[in-house]
Amino acid sequence: MTFRLLLLWAAIIPMAIANGILRDTILVGTLGPKRARTVSGLILSAVILGWTLLTVPWIPLPGHLHYAGVGLAWLTLTVAFEFLFGRFVARKSWSELLRAYRFENGDIWPLVLATVAVSPVAAAALRIFP
Repeated sequence: MTFRLLLLWAAIIPMAIANGILRDTILVGTLGPKRARTVSGLILSAVILGWTLLTVPWIPLPGHLHYAGVGLAWLTLTVAFEFLFGRFVARKSWSELLRAYRFENGDIWPLVLATVAVSPVAAAALRIFP
């Protein structure tokens, strides 16, 4: 079960990368940088929720509390990945990494993280439980 949960979370990474490419290559030129970040955050949130809705039957758990644990684990993995990759691979400064959390310049990253955290519970409620 743990492998499945990690696999489903890891599948979100290429989706997020593709979303970033879409933002930088199309949305910024069409909407401007500020709106592009907001729209990109909304798109990524929708993709994460959609992905979770499609895949939650593959991780049958006994109840909502277990799905909340999955959401918390996914949130932790996402933030850890963001900071570890951003700091040690992309060589971004800590202030650069923290900028996304301030709701500045159209950035809605905290709302995307909230989607990561609640999507397993929401998907389970919509797909499994009456």
